[in-house]
Amino acid sequence: MSRVERKKSQKKDKSKTGRKFVCILFVFFLLINGILIVDHSFRVMMMVEEPKVFGHKKINEQVHKICFCGENFYIDEQKLYSMYVAVKNETKDFAEILKAKKEVICKEW
Repeated sequence: MSRVERKKSQKKDKSKTGRKFVCILFVFFLLINGILIVDHSFRVMMMVEEPKVFGHKKINEQVHKICFCGENFYIDEQKLYSMYVAVKNETKDFAEILKAKKEVICKEW
């Protein structure tokens, strides 16, 4: 196989991968919208006020109420941000340790 033929086949493979990704996103979008439509229709038909399948409501400036699969989750932005900072710091520390270990291992070789 010549270089030109190989490049053409690689280009076709790239376009196929892109199309597959777009198709998967589209199917996921249809799935979520279908679930929401069926949930809304069921609620209207049965006149039920149960927790929704998917939902979000901001209770006040700090607290969010998220409904997922019939369960309610209350999320505080302040706690979420503090957990984010903690995970970020742990990740930085871990990366620094790995860099130090890499330098030691590379020196031995």
